[in-house]
Amino acid sequence: RIATTIRERERMFKALRGVRGVTSVYPSEGNFLLIRFADADEALSRLLGAGVVVRDMRAMPQLGDALRISIGAPDENAAMIGALIK
Repeated sequence: RIATTIRERERMFKALRGVRGVTSVYPSEGNFLLIRFADADEALSRLLGAGVVVRDMRAMPQLGDALRISIGAPDENAAMIGALIK
């Protein structure tokens, strides 16, 4: 399970860096990625609309454009990326 999470985290890191509207993806050693968006409201709406569980980090100091997304199973991660590229 750990190996799958590490592989998926790396795959998502690379994929999300190429998604329109994503301004930064921070490297992580955990089971999540911190992502900054040009329009975090829109990204949050798309993700929640697709049933993706996401942590809104915008209330934290200096993270007004950031969301934290957990690493899931490969199909869950693909759905998350799909929700952002629609």
